[in-house]
Amino acid sequence: MKMFSRGKGAIFLDKEMKKEKPTMGAHELFLEYEGFLAPSKRRPRKPLAPSSKPSTPLTYGGHSRHEVKLSEDTSRFSTSSHGKPRKSFSGSGDANDESRSRPKRPPSQRLKSFLSLGKTVHAEPGHNIYNFSRPGPNYIVEKEAPTQSNTSGWLRRCTSTSLKHRPSTPSSLMTTPPQYDGSSIFENDDFTALPAMPGCAIGPEPSRPSFNLASGAAARAAAAAQNEILDSMRNITLAEPHLTRDSESGVGIEVRDGGETMADFDFDIPVVRQDPLSALPQELVGHILSYLDASSLLNAELVSHDWHHSASSRHVWKDVFHTEFQDISHSGTTTPGSGLGPGLGEVFSRQEWKSMWRARKALQQRWIDGYAAAIYLEGHTDSVYCVQFDEDKILTGSRDRTVRIWDARTYECIKVLGVPSRGPGSAVPPLPADVADRGQRPFAKVFSSQSVVERERTAPWLFMYHNGSILCLQYDDKIMITGSSDCTLIIWDVKAGYRPMRRLREHTAGVLDVRFDEKHIVSCSKDAIVCLWDRNTGELLKKLSGHRGPVNAVQLRGNLVVSASGDGIAKLWNLTSGLCIKEFPSKDRGMACVEFSSDSRTILAGGNDQVIYQFDTSTGELVRELKGHEGLVRSLHLDSASGRVVSGSYDTSVKAYDMRSGETIVDFTKWTSSWILSAKADYRRIIATSQDSRAVIMDFGYQLPGIESLEA
Repeated sequence: MKMFSRGKGAIFLDKEMKKEKPTMGAHELFLEYEGFLAPSKRRPRKPLAPSSKPSTPLTYGGHSRHEVKLSEDTSRFSTSSHGKPRKSFSGSGDANDESRSRPKRPPSQRLKSFLSLGKTVHAEPGHNIYNFSRPGPNYIVEKEAPTQSNTSGWLRRCTSTSLKHRPSTPSSLMTTPPQYDGSSIFENDDFTALPAMPGCAIGPEPSRPSFNLASGAAARAAAAAQNEILDSMRNITLAEPHLTRDSESGVGIEVRDGGETMADFDFDIPVVRQDPLSALPQELVGHILSYLDASSLLNAELVSHDWHHSASSRHVWKDVFHTEFQDISHSGTTTPGSGLGPGLGEVFSRQEWKSMWRARKALQQRWIDGYAAAIYLEGHTDSVYCVQFDEDKILTGSRDRTVRIWDARTYECIKVLGVPSRGPGSAVPPLPADVADRGQRPFAKVFSSQSVVERERTAPWLFMYHNGSILCLQYDDKIMITGSSDCTLIIWDVKAGYRPMRRLREHTAGVLDVRFDEKHIVSCSKDAIVCLWDRNTGELLKKLSGHRGPVNAVQLRGNLVVSASGDGIAKLWNLTSGLCIKEFPSKDRGMACVEFSSDSRTILAGGNDQVIYQFDTSTGELVRELKGHEGLVRSLHLDSASGRVVSGSYDTSVKAYDMRSGETIVDFTKWTSSWILSAKADYRRIIATSQDSRAVIMDFGYQLPGIESLEA
C-alpha cells in the first residue's frame, strides 16, 4: 500500500488494483501542454467539498527527504471505492482515471524537472526551484499559487503515464501555439498556456524511442538538459527579449565574453589552500623558491616564521645571486690577461649569498648615483701612461721608466720594476680644488703611503730593463708584457717574481700598445706597423701594414685584430691571411684608442674629434656616437660584464656610458690635475692614470658593508 497524506486524513491506494493501459500517451500530453493539440474532453468535475478549517499543503512523496509540496488550492477531490475523499488529478471518477492517477513509485527526477521548469514550486524553507522559461535564460518568474487551478489533471497524467512509443500526431490536428506577449508565464494558473521552451520544434515531431523510467535514463536526460541550460546561460545572451520562430538557427543570438554573464550568477568554486611548506620536503621547497627573483624571495620571507627560514636558505640565495649576476658576468667574460674580477665572490659552504646580493645591489646603486671615493696612488715621478689591475694588485707604467706594483687593498707600493729616470724628490703638481660645477665629486679622498721601496741593484737581469718610457702593458697569471719608447717589448715571468724572460725587437719606433691571448702577441707602434708574434717562442709571425700614420691602439679577439691609427681609420684584420677585411673611418681627424667587444660584434673608437664611435663589426655601419668630452678621447675600456663604456680624455674627465642606451652614467671631472692617459674599470671601480704622475682609484665600493665578500 502507498499513502498520500493530507493533514489528518489519509488516502490509501490499493496495490492490487489492476492497472489499465493509458488512453493518451506522453507525446500527445506534451503537445496538448504546448498548445499544439486541442485539449481532450474531460468529464464534469464534482464540486469541491467545503473545508471548515484552513487546508494544509499536500505532501507528495512524504517518505522522501526532499518533499515537494503543492498548494492546497491545486487539489481536487473525488470519491474512492471506500467512500473517502481521494485526490483526483484528472477530474474524472472512473476507473481509467483512477488507474492513471495511481503513483507506482516515488516522484522521479523527470517529474522534478517538469516541476522546476514549469513554475516555482514551494519546497522546504530556504529552498526555491526557479523557472527558466522564455524569453531568455535569465528570465525568472515566481508566482503565487492562485485559489483554484486546472493543472492537476495534466500533472497526474505526466506522472502516471508510461512514456511508451506511440505514433506521431498528424499535423492536421496541430494548432498554432499561443503568441507570447512577455507579460506573464501562466494565465489562471493553467499550464496549457505555458509557451514552448527554447529550442522546441514547431513542426510534426518524429517518433521517439521508448524510455523506461525505472532505468534512470529520464533522470540523466533531465540533468543533461539542465546542464546545457546553465552552460548556455554562462556563454550566450539573447540579443532580443523574445525568440523568433526561427529559434533552431543562430539568428538573434549574440555570443559575448563569458565574463559578462558570470557576474549574474553566484558560482561558488571551492579553492584549495594549502601551505606547500607543510606538504613538500624541504629540498623541493628550496628548489622551487630558487626560481623566484630576489624581490619576490624577500617578500616570501615575510609570510611566516617557516617561510622566513626556508626563503633565507643559503642554497636558495646562491641560485638567486648567480641567476642575476653570473649570467651577466659570463656574457662579458674577460680575456686572458685582463685580470678583472667578475665580483661573484668565492664558493664555499658557509658563504652568505644573501649578504653578497645586498652588497652587489648597493654597489650598482652607487654607480647610478656616482657615489665614489678617490684613492690616489702616489709614487711615480712622471706621467703614468698605462694601468692594469685585478682584485689583488694594480700595475702602472710610467714615463719614469718603471712599472710599479700596488696592493689593491692597502694601496701600498710593494714592488718597482726598472730604474727610475728621476729621483723620489721630483715635484708632483697639487690636486685641483673641489668645485661644485665640475661634475660629481668624491665623497672621500685617500692617499697611498709614501714609503720608499728598495729597488734591485745587483740582479743579473738589470740590463734587460727598459731604457725608455713604459707606454703600455698587459699581464695574466703567467706573463706580463710591456712596450716602451725604446722600440722593444719585454716578456716578464710573473711566477718568478716578474723576472724578464725575453725581449722582442722589430719595431722601429716606440711601441704604443700591446695585447695577447693564449697563442699570439699583437703590438703596434709609431712606425704604422702592427706585428704578430708567437707567444711561446717570441717569433715574429706577420707584419700588418696599411695604416698611413702611427697605430695608437690594438685589440685582439681570436683570429681578428682591430687597430686604430692617427690617420683617422680603424681597420679590422684577419690574422690567417694578414689582410684588412673592413675599415671604420672617423668623421674628422685621427683615432687614439679602440676597443673590441668580447663577442666581436662591436668596435669602439675615439680620438681627436672628441667623440666615441660605436661600429657594428658585421656591417661596418656606425651604430651611435657617444658624446660629452670636450677634449681628445685618449683611452677606452668596454666592461662587457656590466655593459659600461669607460673613457678618459684630455679634458681631465672620466666618463662612464651605458652600452645599451648610450646615456652618461658617471661624469668625474677634475679628479686629477692633468690629462687622463689611461682608464680601466671592473664591477667595483675605475682606475685612471694621469699626466700629473698619479693614478686615481674611483672606488664605488669604498667602506661598503659586505663588499669584501664579492672578491674572488
